[in-house]
Order: sequence, then C-alpha cells, then structure tokens
Amino acid sequence: MTRWGHVAIAVLGGIAAALHVGKVPPAIPMLRSELGMDLVAAGWLMGLVSALGAVCGLLIGRFTDYLTHRRAMILGLALLIAGSLIGAATHSEAVIFASRVLESVGLIMVSVAAPGLIASSIDPRDTGLAFALWGVWMPVGVSVMMMISPFLLPSFGWQGSWVFAAMLSLIPMIALMTMKTAQPRAAGQVPTSLPAAVRLTASRPMSWILSGIFATYSASFMAVFGFLPTLLIEDMGIGLAAASVMTALAVLANGIGNVLGGVFARWGAPRWALIAGPCVMLTMTAFIVFGHAFPLWMRYGASVLYAVSGGVLPATIMGSLPVYAPRRDLVGTFSGFVMQGSNIGQVFGPMLLASIVAASGWQAAPYYIFATMMLGFALALCLRQTERRIAAAQPEAA
Repeated sequence: MTRWGHVAIAVLGGIAAALHVGKVPPAIPMLRSELGMDLVAAGWLMGLVSALGAVCGLLIGRFTDYLTHRRAMILGLALLIAGSLIGAATHSEAVIFASRVLESVGLIMVSVAAPGLIASSIDPRDTGLAFALWGVWMPVGVSVMMMISPFLLPSFGWQGSWVFAAMLSLIPMIALMTMKTAQPRAAGQVPTSLPAAVRLTASRPMSWILSGIFATYSASFMAVFGFLPTLLIEDMGIGLAAASVMTALAVLANGIGNVLGGVFARWGAPRWALIAGPCVMLTMTAFIVFGHAFPLWMRYGASVLYAVSGGVLPATIMGSLPVYAPRRDLVGTFSGFVMQGSNIGQVFGPMLLASIVAASGWQAAPYYIFATMMLGFALALCLRQTERRIAAAQPEAA
C-alpha cells in the first residue's frame, strides 16, 4: 500500500531544497552591489549546483544508497540550512562561494535520495503518479522563492532570503527525522562497492538513454527560461518586476506538466510517447516564443505552454528510475547517473544558446531548440526499442 504521507514529505523536502536555487537570481543585483561581485562570479554562483551535479552526481547518488535515503535527505537538508546560514552571516565573497558549495552538495543529495525514498513507499501501480508529484519540487520551489523575493529583499536584504530558505528547510527535515520507514538493510547483507555499483549502472543502455534525454531537455529548458526575463525586458518591452513575476508563473506551470505526466502514465501511456510528444511541442512553441512577428500575449502564452508540455518529460523519466535501476538498493545511484545528464544540460545549454544569440540574434534560438529536441526525439525512439527488448526478454527468462 502506498504511504502518501511519506511521498508528501519527500516532495516537501525537494521543494525546500529548490528554494535555495530560486533565492539566488533575484538577489544577484544586491550581491553585486554589496560584495563587488562581477557578472561572471554571479553566473558561477547561480550555476554552481549544476556544475557540481554534472561532476559528482553519480558519487553522491551512490552515497545516498549507502547511507539510506531518509538519512541522506536529512543530511542534505542540514547542509542546505548550514550553508544558507553561513552565507547570510558573512560579507565575504569567498565565504559565500564556500557556503554555496555546501548548499550544492545538500541539494544534489536531496534530489537523488528522494526518488529512492519514494520508491520504497509506494505500490508499483502508483509509480507514475508518485513521481509526477515529486517532479514539481523544482518548479514549485524556484517559482515560490522568486515571487517571495521582491517582498523580502527590500526589507531584509539578500540575507533575509538566505535565512528564510533555511528556516523553511527545517520543516521537512524534522518530518523526516520523525518518519518511520521500512526495514533497513538486512543484517549481514554486504553493501555494493562503488566500482560495482557504477559498473552495474553504466552497463545498462537504459542509463545512458534516460541520462541523454534528460540532458537534451535540460539544455533546452534552462536555455529558454534562463533568458526569458531578458527576452521579456529587451525584446518585448516588459518592466523588470512584471518580467520576474511572469517568469515565475511560467516556471510554476512546469509543475502542472509534471502532474499531467503522472496522470498519463497512470492511464497507461507508453513512456517513449510521453517523451517524444513533449520534444515536438517544445520545438513548435519555441518558434512562437522567439518569433518577432507574433504579439506579446501569444509569445508569453507559448512560453507557458512550453513549460507545461516540458514538465511531462522529467515526470516520465523520474517514474522510470525505480523501474530500470539495476537493483532496488541502487535507485539512488541510478538517479545520480541520470541527474548527471540533467546537470550537464543545465551547465552547457544556456552557454550554447547565448553564443548562438550573440552571433545570429534571437531569431536563431528556435533552431537550437529544434536541434536539441530532435536529439531527444531520437533517444525516445531508442527508449521504445529498448523497452520492447526488455519486455520480450522477460517471458523467455520466466
């Protein structure tokens, strides 16, 4: 029987972790003014989580399996709280970056441990819906923090945002500490070594397919929404405050797509179709978002549709984690491997789009989205073939 309370606590933990992502972009002007931080340093402060995840996602995922997923989420939230409070108490750029490293490790730990905790708390028939609910953690956390920041920053400065995110993170951490989970690892069972866990994970084609799909999705999604405020202000003539709110609402719409992905999965929609369909939709809507000939309402509406349709894709991938992990005790390792693909896309996607726009203007941006999403579409077809092979092999094995 599915323990929805455990799923809710895991999702709340993820949302609390995502607050620490959403607190940075609105605070960048204040940080630059108070600390003398240049634009490049500010960019690294925002991208540190993705960069660290791209390098260490698999290792952190393996550590969460070894530690147990509940304990890993508690430790991850504790690191987020500690890093945020240390950052709020300093005016040193070096200390801010050091504290951000702590936060980054904590956030990655939460994001790769939560799928394992959810997988151990649900009935198999609820997998799609449970992981769709988990998928809202990033869009909800980021958008909530972006909408609250305009009220916090004028009165309490950027330090107020740091303390606010830390205090809210205490709530799911305490809930996790009081949670009663399933039995721990059986006595005498030898934990899988790191090399063996990596070998088991990396030897499965599904690991590379799902990681590649996540990389293409993140490379396009983060590229569009990383520059959406700039596009709204410079290309559509929207004010700064209105552009921030409009971007936050569009990001929040991504959570709706996550839930829809879970509903479609529960209805029996094939995974490859729930990935291929959004790849097509993202391409079509991108040509409207960046199209100068379209009116403002249509371009912004297309960005919201882009977010909703895009949300179906990560929900589908997350729902695949417990299904295709090499073993049930390696869900965190498998999650870390797949999330590494996501973080690689987040690191390089915005840089690639910025280079293309700098060379050819915003009108070239949709062709970048087209290229990444067609690669994702091809990987969705690979997923279809791999799932068919796995399904055909199961009766033979039986």
